[in-house]
Amino acid sequence: MPSLRGAPEWRTVASALLIAASLPPWNLGFLVWVALVPWLSLVARLPRGGAALQGCWLAFGMGVLVAPWVAVAVHEFLGLAWPLCVLVLALFAATCAQPHWILWALVVRWGARRAADAGSGVATSLLLCAALAFADASLGAFVPRWLDVGLGYALHGAAHLRQIADLGGVALLTLLVVWVNTLIWQLWEHTRRERQLGAFGWIHAGAILALWALAFGYGAIRKPAIEAAYAAADRSIRVGVVQGNVPNAVRLEWARGDDRAAEKQLSAYMLPTEEWIGREPPLDLVVWPEATFPGIFGQPASAAQRGRANKFDRQVLRLDVPIAFGAYDREEEEGEPVLYNALFAITPRYDRSGAQGLVQRYRKHDLLAFAETLPGFSRTSPLRPYLPRLGFFGHGRGAQVFDVETPRRERVRIAPAICSESLSAAHAAAGARLGAELILNVGSDGWFGAYGEPEFHLAIATLRSVETRLPQVRAANTGISALIFPDGAVVERSELAVATTLELAVPLAHLPETRLVRWGDWFGRASLPVAVLLLLAVYRVGALQSHRDLTD
Repeated sequence: MPSLRGAPEWRTVASALLIAASLPPWNLGFLVWVALVPWLSLVARLPRGGAALQGCWLAFGMGVLVAPWVAVAVHEFLGLAWPLCVLVLALFAATCAQPHWILWALVVRWGARRAADAGSGVATSLLLCAALAFADASLGAFVPRWLDVGLGYALHGAAHLRQIADLGGVALLTLLVVWVNTLIWQLWEHTRRERQLGAFGWIHAGAILALWALAFGYGAIRKPAIEAAYAAADRSIRVGVVQGNVPNAVRLEWARGDDRAAEKQLSAYMLPTEEWIGREPPLDLVVWPEATFPGIFGQPASAAQRGRANKFDRQVLRLDVPIAFGAYDREEEEGEPVLYNALFAITPRYDRSGAQGLVQRYRKHDLLAFAETLPGFSRTSPLRPYLPRLGFFGHGRGAQVFDVETPRRERVRIAPAICSESLSAAHAAAGARLGAELILNVGSDGWFGAYGEPEFHLAIATLRSVETRLPQVRAANTGISALIFPDGAVVERSELAVATTLELAVPLAHLPETRLVRWGDWFGRASLPVAVLLLLAVYRVGALQSHRDLTD
């Protein structure tokens, strides 16, 4: 039996590498079906402490390999030295990626030993695989983590398989991946031991094919139905997206009060928007990404800021088309000014040319830890002077819907999401329950560098559209801006780190409410009683076999 050691075993490293390769930006999704097999074969043989340690190493390795852009973001946004940025990445990897795997490793070890006590028969092995899959799903739901990088995201490019996300979200996709991994692990162990497949092997291979067939069959039914509904949609809107590609240095300079940098920022978005003024037929909506209006909208603090606000107002009046844009918002609360990361939508007064239109605002609710908020500390924290770039933003009230009237006098209900809020299935579902017809996700991925995170963020967004069956428009300062259909297809997208504009034709159709929208992000929590029952069954089978061995 391997001894307890402090370093990661090679099989743990292999699993971490396979997981990373299956996820964006590598997108070798087929590897995810075997990614856990080396690690499972290891922890099943380790003592309790060694299993937990290798679970910790797997979670850590996955975090480092999948999200190295965390270090880039800390360097770009907070301005910390690279050694500190690497330390932050290590802390993130140890606590944020998949911390529940430490506990799951103990469950795997225990279950494997109970199954061995029962003689490792076909029925016991199949029961064990199901129990471990549901245990992983339930632990993932109940163990806190700041960033969900579940294995189910590796299936974002699987056009048919990803359709099951409208039932149970990414948690259900992850369950499918983990269940297949456990079956392949048991199949591998049996073949290595017996040197042949036998009935055990063929039954496990059949179980794998059955899981794939069920998921693929559901997608084969749902995907054509969704495509047909949108092909037959009697309403659509034309959305113009501006991707300004403003460098991070310029954004930081205007945030410090540099008026020239603020002019550069605003011009990068106003100049392309000029091309749409007077267009026939007009667009139905123009979108700028997160924090593109430089400053606090509607609250100029200087003559220069007032001049920029007036210039922007004049363009909005001449545009005469609804416009949604990111900006900061501020409000006095208990005598203290509170800053918000916000998205504004201005709808013109079509009956009165040149009149101020309706202004709607959404304040970001799910703030990004260590960028927009410091977990465990309030806005009045004494640490604030030492972290001048940290937002310490206020929390908005949660999901809401913009009611936007287009130049054709049609009303469109839009669910706003700002940047990292697209990670939350619950947030997207809440917007859908409010009657949204379209998800509008604005972001600023440039802080994370030009490689890795933009692709991962786009993959995450595709699953939000599948879960809610809503089309989605993404607008990002440096990219990737895109149009995502309700089946998860990215039908149009921008290039990364290139200033560009997109004109998107977005069909609107009313589809039945999905299970995930109706019940929220329910699947992981509902997996707990199933996991407990299955694990009890594994224990009972092992106990009965042990009793027979003693009495024989």
